[in-house]
Amino acid sequence: MHWFRKLPWGAAYIRSIFMGLSLWGLVATASLGCTAEATEEDDEVVIGLLLPFTGSNSATSANFERAALFAADRVNAAGGVQGHRVRIVSKDTHSETERGLRSARELIDAGASVVIGPESAELANELLELFAENDVVFMSPLVGDAGDRQLDCETPWFRLAPSAKALGQALAKQLAADRTERLALLSGTGAYDVALSRAAADRFVSLGGTIVSEYELADAAQSYSAAVKGAVGADAQAILLSASPRTAALVVNEAQVLSRKLPRWSLSPLLKTELFTRNVDPSAVEDAVGVAPKVFDQSAAFPTAFAKRWGGDIPLEGAYFYYDAVALTAFALEQAEGDEFGRPSAGSLYESIARVAAPPGEGAGWNEIEHGLARLSGGKSVYYTGLTGPMLLDSCGARRLGVTSTWSVQDGEIVTD
Repeated sequence: MHWFRKLPWGAAYIRSIFMGLSLWGLVATASLGCTAEATEEDDEVVIGLLLPFTGSNSATSANFERAALFAADRVNAAGGVQGHRVRIVSKDTHSETERGLRSARELIDAGASVVIGPESAELANELLELFAENDVVFMSPLVGDAGDRQLDCETPWFRLAPSAKALGQALAKQLAADRTERLALLSGTGAYDVALSRAAADRFVSLGGTIVSEYELADAAQSYSAAVKGAVGADAQAILLSASPRTAALVVNEAQVLSRKLPRWSLSPLLKTELFTRNVDPSAVEDAVGVAPKVFDQSAAFPTAFAKRWGGDIPLEGAYFYYDAVALTAFALEQAEGDEFGRPSAGSLYESIARVAAPPGEGAGWNEIEHGLARLSGGKSVYYTGLTGPMLLDSCGARRLGVTSTWSVQDGEIVTD
């Protein structure tokens, strides 16, 4: 297994042109989310990208991939890392654990030193041992950690967003601050949704609130009317909804039909997307509130640059985290020490990521990748500041400053508070 591989150019760019923003229309285009296999020529750096391009969780993957490709563009414009071009090799998890594991093995075989993704807490936990055994560093930009992982910190796993547990607790605090006393829970079956709902419920009760009903939302069901009726009929002041955008949109639309007056919706971070709000009656989610990982850079610079690169497409919030993941990885690869083939060990890369994630040194932002890499290649100390804020990491790879933000839906639009 080699670090630098030669791969044919063009597949990822051709594939990503065909991305649609409709919640229901991404499956066909997303099936193209796998680049060609590597050859044995050692002149490119392989960064693996693992996303659900098809299946129930496919709605945002193409946008996230574009963010990773955009960051790689900037790295390559700066001359790559250690004089080698960066190549993003994308593989599809198909929104399934077993198929996701097969795709992860393909990325290992392709020579990836780092794998970024996936958007599944269940799959992320299964990948830990596989990547550790194969000396591959694992980085989860957005979704991937259901709880606060404190065990086996020797296994490299970097997490750039707050855990589901931390976000659930923040959501409970928000509900309590809004004087909500009675809460119903509607949760998907995935580990992330379950962990977020459970953490929110526990913290809500500890703050003096009451959970009046709890219902599970089975994956890919055609109707959730029974759960909706139970939640609406439980005399709740708010309903916490934690599910995929597809499931959540169906739940909200059914609730709108079943009841003229609904409790206020309290929404998970995964629903802070137009892929959800555009598929529901705007009046049904008016004044809905939620929490999400905080994006510090709220300027128009990144969305403008992203849209210019991708024909007018606008980055979703999660795209900021995927861009940061690739940029941080590139900085680390630039200064990591390699083995006899030039490929860094996971241990060396783990230490390098920690060094470029925080001071000392000169900070370099998302649009200063060229400058940062040049200084690193010259032996200078540089750290990546990022779109999503300071990259301070604890000893287990989690972001120490896992800051959350609040948001709401006003006139059918998402408004960050």
